[in-house]
Amino acid sequence: MKDVSDAELVETGLLERARRFDPEALRALHDRFYAPVYRYVHFKVADPQSSEDLTSEVFVRVLEALKRGMEWRTTPAAWIFGIARHVVADHYRKRMRQAEVELDDGLTMPGEDGPIARVVVAEEYEALAKAIGSLTDEQRDVILMRFMEGLSIQDVAAALDKTPGAIKGLQHRALRALSHSMLYDSSEDVAGGGL
Repeated sequence: MKDVSDAELVETGLLERARRFDPEALRALHDRFYAPVYRYVHFKVADPQSSEDLTSEVFVRVLEALKRGMEWRTTPAAWIFGIARHVVADHYRKRMRQAEVELDDGLTMPGEDGPIARVVVAEEYEALAKAIGSLTDEQRDVILMRFMEGLSIQDVAAALDKTPGAIKGLQHRALRALSHSMLYDSSEDVAGGGL
């Protein structure tokens, strides 16, 4: 028998009540998942207005799926992030261009002690965003869902419609590529006289 966390039980209960269109459950479901879904979408899309619109579209599709009686295979979080992934993919299909990662100047950075610390953190953030942007779409999805949103291997597998073994492989290759990219960029800075 699979171990089920208290959070999963609460989320499952929320979805069950939301399926009956209980207004309180719908509001709680939105409150629980809006920020993580927005972060995921915003990292993939980068434009704040598009991110808000697409996040709203995710919740419209969640409601439509609940109305049709669709079931989730693993956890509610995996199901909702799977829907978010499809919304983003549809967005890019409509725009007929590749996903790109841009930094939003409005994002706050942790540890802003002084101007030098802000510059260092901003450069590290930019390098990481660039490195994540160079990953394949599937690798990027795995990294964002696993490390930004804290989903389990099983939840990411369900969201991406892959096996847990495939997700572990994608995660390993993505982390190796990120490590290589960050190390390569760092050595270029040293060779080029950067910080």
